[in-house]
Amino acid sequence: MNLTSPADHSLCVRLKASLLGVVGSFVLFAAYLAVPPLGIFSGVLAPFPATYNRLVYGRVPSLIILLGATTALTALFGIVAGVLYLGMCTMIGFLMPELLLRGFSGSRALLWTTAANLFIFAAGIIAYGTVSGVNLQQVISVEISGSLKQALALYEKGGVTGEELDIVKQSMVTAADLLQRLYPALATIMFVAIAGCNLVLVKKALAKTAITLAISDFKMFRNPELLVWLLILAGFALLLPVSLITTPALNILLIITLMYFFQGMAVVSSFISMYSVPAFVRIFLYVMLIIQPYLLAFVAGVGLFDLWVDFRTPKTQENL
Repeated sequence: MNLTSPADHSLCVRLKASLLGVVGSFVLFAAYLAVPPLGIFSGVLAPFPATYNRLVYGRVPSLIILLGATTALTALFGIVAGVLYLGMCTMIGFLMPELLLRGFSGSRALLWTTAANLFIFAAGIIAYGTVSGVNLQQVISVEISGSLKQALALYEKGGVTGEELDIVKQSMVTAADLLQRLYPALATIMFVAIAGCNLVLVKKALAKTAITLAISDFKMFRNPELLVWLLILAGFALLLPVSLITTPALNILLIITLMYFFQGMAVVSSFISMYSVPAFVRIFLYVMLIIQPYLLAFVAGVGLFDLWVDFRTPKTQENL
């Protein structure tokens, strides 16, 4: 592994990089807080300045960025915003590059970073609930119910009435019930998505530098073969009429489906690269993945069947 020592950079350069990182991370996360629908994309990128600076300039600039952005966000948006930033960005901005510099592969660094994020997330929820005496499950239920009522009000204002409104209500009640059961898996998916996006950016940003990391080509991503047995086990567990078993099984099933979606996307990326698919076709495909859930399920199915079919291995024709 060829690493550039932080000592090679002057104090002035490192300080300038730190200040720019603070501003960049603050702006990205502030946009996420101020413009929730569109700001999701900027929120995903908020840890990147700290991640990049840790890899290029060392630990101190990364810590300055994390603490500086936290201070600015707390001063402008309040303590909750500061804590949220720390919870979402600290592990990705500091731990993940640390693991990469120690020789961890990209997938292993992402796995341990997500695990650390979930541990802190769970510990924070338990600690808050213990100190405040607030039942966070009830808080989550109230928030979901409130969002449900607002959505129904919008439908009613839009002129939806009678049987159609009843169908919408039933669908939203079902969705609310699923959200209350699936928020651990959804939090996991959120952390994986943020860490994965920053990992891709790191690879691209460092491509022309002297820093080499063990981040393999995404087109070659493959899940462990034993993961399919966990998928089967979780599927059978859903047949049991016990919520203490079915709820964890449902969360596990959703997370494993995400893993096979990644493998399916690796297969798709491999074919795109192999056949030199035009850029506009690729953009159309990615847009369809965002707006069409059935296509997401299809790609996850491709990832699952890749275990047996092995789509990416060239098939050799036998001469008869």
